[in-house]
Amino acid sequence: MDSKTRYNVIIVGAGVSGISAAKVLAENGVEDLVILEASDRIGGRIRKQDFGGVSVELGAGWIAGVGGKQANPVWELANKSGLRTFFSDYSNARYNIYDRSGKIFPSGMAADSYKKAVESAIQRLRSEEANCNGADVAMNFDFAQISAPKTPIELAIDFILHDFEMAEVEPISTYIDFGEREFLVADERGFEHLLYRMAETFLFTSEGQILDNRLQLNKV
Repeated sequence: MDSKTRYNVIIVGAGVSGISAAKVLAENGVEDLVILEASDRIGGRIRKQDFGGVSVELGAGWIAGVGGKQANPVWELANKSGLRTFFSDYSNARYNIYDRSGKIFPSGMAADSYKKAVESAIQRLRSEEANCNGADVAMNFDFAQISAPKTPIELAIDFILHDFEMAEVEPISTYIDFGEREFLVADERGFEHLLYRMAETFLFTSEGQILDNRLQLNKV
């Protein structure tokens, strides 16, 4: 980017938010904008990698929230783009935990184990409260004992039911507004294909490549 060039709008990052913001501005007549992207590609956390001749998603993998009272714009764009997807029973699949022999643990084991661990921690905390005043509880109680899984199965349960959960507490707005169905993206072009389709509506492209000087890659 020419250091002497001036723009009314500078968008930092060419992920979904950056491309979407630029698209809306362009559609409303704002042409003197530039998108600065630190990496050599658009997409942000949506990215794929070739692995043994197969395209593997390293970031986003599912389109969540389909079939509800409101249309999910991502799902609509996927249909228009002909993106290959498969219905995924993701809510049940995430509880599949296997041992070394390939035997699967019962689906309810993870949830039951987690519930018992929480109940045990609460009981121990109450016991500590009974032995000291409220101001000293946080100082004397070892919270690490609650969240320190030791065995492989405890580590798996801790990951599935704690670390891997969504940051938004229930009820999750995506599923309330857009629906509870989820679809796995299984397209060789990758999830990022949707972003390129969005970008080409307002940026100049040729043979799938973005050649518009309003997008500047490798710019920190």
